[in-house]
Amino acid sequence: MGYAARTLVEAIPGPAAIVDADGRVLVANGRWRPDGDAAYPGEGVLLADGDAGCPAHGRLLSATRQLTPQSPPTVLACRCDAPGTGVRVAHLESDCGAHRRLVTVESAAANGDAGPDDAAAQAKSQFLALLGHEIRTPVTTVVAAVELLRAQPLQQEVREVVDSVHRSVHALKALTDDLLDLARLETGVLRVEREPVAVRPVLESIVEPLQQQARRKGILLLAAPAPNLPPTVLGDVHRLRQVLTCVVGNAIKFTETGEVIVTAAPDGDDAYQIIVSDTGPGIPASDQARIFAPFVQADPSAARRHEGAGLGLALAARLVECMGGTIAVRSQPGEGSEFLIRLPLLAAPQPPGEQGPLPLTHRRIAVAAPSPRSTLALSWLLTSAGAEPVPVPFEDLATRVRDVDTVLWCDDSHDPEAVRRADTVIELLGPTGRAQMISTTDPRTGIVRKPDVLTAPLVLRRLVAALNWERTGVRGAPITVPPLGGGRVLLAEDNDVNRTVFRRMIELLGVECDTVADGSAAVSALLGGTPYDVVLMDVQMPRTDGLEATRQVRSADCDTPILALTATALRGDRERCLEAGMNGHLSKPITLPELRAALAPYLSAAPAAEPDEPVPAPDEALPDLSKLRDLEEQLEDRALVVTTVNTFLSQLDGRRSALAEALRKQDHDALRATAHTLKSSSALLGADPLAEACAQVERNAIAGTSEQDLTALVADVESAVAGAIRVMSGYLADERADGAVRR
Repeated sequence: MGYAARTLVEAIPGPAAIVDADGRVLVANGRWRPDGDAAYPGEGVLLADGDAGCPAHGRLLSATRQLTPQSPPTVLACRCDAPGTGVRVAHLESDCGAHRRLVTVESAAANGDAGPDDAAAQAKSQFLALLGHEIRTPVTTVVAAVELLRAQPLQQEVREVVDSVHRSVHALKALTDDLLDLARLETGVLRVEREPVAVRPVLESIVEPLQQQARRKGILLLAAPAPNLPPTVLGDVHRLRQVLTCVVGNAIKFTETGEVIVTAAPDGDDAYQIIVSDTGPGIPASDQARIFAPFVQADPSAARRHEGAGLGLALAARLVECMGGTIAVRSQPGEGSEFLIRLPLLAAPQPPGEQGPLPLTHRRIAVAAPSPRSTLALSWLLTSAGAEPVPVPFEDLATRVRDVDTVLWCDDSHDPEAVRRADTVIELLGPTGRAQMISTTDPRTGIVRKPDVLTAPLVLRRLVAALNWERTGVRGAPITVPPLGGGRVLLAEDNDVNRTVFRRMIELLGVECDTVADGSAAVSALLGGTPYDVVLMDVQMPRTDGLEATRQVRSADCDTPILALTATALRGDRERCLEAGMNGHLSKPITLPELRAALAPYLSAAPAAEPDEPVPAPDEALPDLSKLRDLEEQLEDRALVVTTVNTFLSQLDGRRSALAEALRKQDHDALRATAHTLKSSSALLGADPLAEACAQVERNAIAGTSEQDLTALVADVESAVAGAIRVMSGYLADERADGAVRR
């Protein structure tokens, strides 16, 4: 049998063995066969049949063969050892292969106050944790390989496939972790921490990974804390994120149209409540209690539409209970569901310091959303950024926008009626107003071309950036991390695929990497004279494992930093690694940013720029080149973007001359119009510093600012033009180099 099974029996304090349905010993621990006792046959031998000197061991073979997966454990009183000793035969759960039995010899003294059932529960928990190691080993390889792919510039279609694999493999890892946590909860060994938890980032971290799933269904997905909820509370951030991932993911899974809204608000003085509401099919009253039981789905039939293990809500309920809270559901068939999570409200101390001005202060923004819940969530987001939200019924959107400067509404960019609504709103707002639509579907394939369109799920920073004419991010850009400044790493990893992928990740960070396949080779390499900055040491390796290799290295007075790599999920792993002399502990699978963060303290800083490399002045903001890459992906036409950049650069001299001429003639209308035109084209191509400088000229020309101030603002435009020319010329040079390579 495998490593997990052997480690399981070795972890049991008394004699223990795993046997097959025929009673043949498959694997046993070192305490199973003391001094060749016939009552404890060796691996590959059948259990004793007959008296065997003890009634318990004499009946052991028949008890093993008669046990079924549905049978309760059999406990046989043993006379071989101290009074109270029993031989216990229990079915060992497995979804694949033949059924096994776990045979253990237990005594009250050995187990302390724990009874046989408690010992069995602990053994199952240990077994699940060790199986987690076996699952994580291949998952680690896939995660690392996908991280390498995501760090490369890829075509948009390829990146979407890679990102789908990335999400799926992390979902597999999450499922494994959920199973292990459920085992710990059942045996009472899961710990809940109490530390500061920033509520908004937690909510946003839940909805952002679900963007593609929600957008594919056309679901509006929003998350917002109430403005009067303390920004930081005391709790367990990891467990809270687990709970919300289960509940929100479940809501999206069962909702085909409409919305999923997550809100958090105080509930009295001593608690706060997170509500996850959806417009799904609803849950009958008879099923509302069942859905919190493990491995249960509301629809258990083979024809059910939604797959799953029925684990998420059960885990969420037990985690909420461990955190001192409650979870309940309100639902009616056909009317959606609301999951109410009530947790203790303990405000964490806020760091000192004054808060600066909120980014949307003095903005009056009309809000139109499909339901009161989504309207409330959007209003809370705007209020937290300093704006004054004005809820407007959707049907009144085209008539009640005159007393606001901005209209924010939710729509479907594929709906022809959305085009009509957008045109009406833009016309009513006039040239100084701001129209912003949130699309529940992908706007790149929609028919709405104006105003600016955001895709839900919406997080605060993207909403503020959109309302303030700032960039909202780049879709499909490489997932990059800054390289390290060099150094040499020794990687000890027995899995050849993991070894190859990890080495490539390390080299991608700009670091040299040597590899070995076991602990003995790692010891030889470390003591052989080659200087290493840090070692990544897998814990589970054949012959000499990582812990023993570290002890040997430390006994030879080698103090090279060693970081443990482990895929197990056992309590005390980190402590055992530190006791062996390691400096840190990394759990597989490992992402590229996690790997960089682990290596950075032991490697040199990144080198400074070469002397002949042009370095911008400290106060000079340069255009965002990634916006051009974003345009390439959205338009799926690199040549068109290159042509647009060339056209922009060829027109710059004319625009600058027009600005200077309008300033000389004190023609504020011409100054405003020219600045507006240059602002629009600059923003399109990512030249945000130039666009902002033009916007300043435009606003001040409208306001009738003095000629002296306008002259200074036009000078700022000239300064920003220089940066735009340098960056865009570099983009064109890179394009020509790439074209030469392709030819």
